[in-house]
Amino acid sequence: MTDQNSPTLEPVKNIVLVGKTGNGKSATGNTLLGDKQFISKKQAGGVTMKCKMLRAATQDGPIINVIDTPGLFDLAVSADVLSKEIINCLSMAEEGIHAVLFVLSTKSRISQEEESTLNTLQRIFECKILDYFIVVFTGGDELEDEGQTLDDYLLDSCPEFLTRVLRLCGQRKVLFDNKTKDKDKKAT
Repeated sequence: MTDQNSPTLEPVKNIVLVGKTGNGKSATGNTLLGDKQFISKKQAGGVTMKCKMLRAATQDGPIINVIDTPGLFDLAVSADVLSKEIINCLSMAEEGIHAVLFVLSTKSRISQEEESTLNTLQRIFECKILDYFIVVFTGGDELEDEGQTLDDYLLDSCPEFLTRVLRLCGQRKVLFDNKTKDKDKKAT
């Protein structure tokens, strides 16, 4: 079901994953697809160097296209290549973009890189991009191990930047555990 070139009459929803290298964009894509299709592994540099779209059919629902992107500030990717990849990403989403998942990790502090990522996306797509934004936090397994909820995590020391993003996107946020095999625990 990952043939992205076959025409379909089913409704299609395009989801784009954005965020810093290492935050779990590819792993989140795999969770959304229900299968390990994107390459996702721990390493010093980014794994995803080019935009890639994979497709999954949902039971009694739309076809989901998940577009994985390179980290916007990955040092291994030049600004010129990155600009071309963003254009490539848009061309993949023929039906338009229905959601932009801004992937953050609970395992690391929010950095200037995340703020720069959002600023770059807003420059490219204008402020409208926040209408499609959902903030995804990976690392749900670690928060669970510590007995914390996502709201607990955000209450403790939420940076002003993240508070602003959540306010501007209507508080759309979700906690992902990309490691669990229990489908009921994948997203909360």
